[in-house]
Amino acid sequence: MNFFEERSARPRPVFPIPDKELYGYSGRPWVDAPDEYIVPAVLPWSVPLGRSERTIVALRRIDVWPEAMTLRVSVYALDNLIEDARNGLVGHTRVPDRRGLLIGVLFADGSRAGSDTISMPSPTQPDHPVLRADGGGGSQFHFQHTVFVWPLPPEGPMSLVVRWLDREIDETYTELDGGAIRAAAVEAREVWPGLPKRAPESLSVRRVLRPAKDATEDWTPFGSPDS
Repeated sequence: MNFFEERSARPRPVFPIPDKELYGYSGRPWVDAPDEYIVPAVLPWSVPLGRSERTIVALRRIDVWPEAMTLRVSVYALDNLIEDARNGLVGHTRVPDRRGLLIGVLFADGSRAGSDTISMPSPTQPDHPVLRADGGGGSQFHFQHTVFVWPLPPEGPMSLVVRWLDREIDETYTELDGGAIRAAAVEAREVWPGLPKRAPESLSVRRVLRPAKDATEDWTPFGSPDS
């Protein structure tokens, strides 16, 4: 008997396939940066956010979207960052590393968000600011993170807050002009105006059938009793 002998085929699962065309913007600006749809305004603000003898955390620039912003944050060090960066330097975990690199925003109205909390995308609009850092990347001595923040700050001062006790950086506040960030949003431009929106709750799905000899039978979803 051959190992790969002919035998009756089992049903294949149903699974999503990538869209072949770009749909219109979902209109949920608190989820993530709309970089497939919008060219952001860029504020080339490069300022140190915190430093110690061997480490510097710095803001390199801000990408401003119509209703949110992305902070481009870099870390520079005289010693190897790789061990600190196994899962990124800024991380959202159930039990935050209080001695690791933490970053937050404090708006003029007193509302705030920080990387010391889990920040999962919400299907409905949150009633509080959102801050979400990506996993980052870089080299031994330079590491970069993008930090998404929603909404845009209100008029008045906005503080970026960093702390990294393992690298001797105490809690440090850097004040930026929230009004200038908000004003820059009008310079963001839509790339593909007029794209059709995806139908609510629709999902692009590939249905994989049995071979031709069994084609009269319906496909069976993954996880069915006879799969």
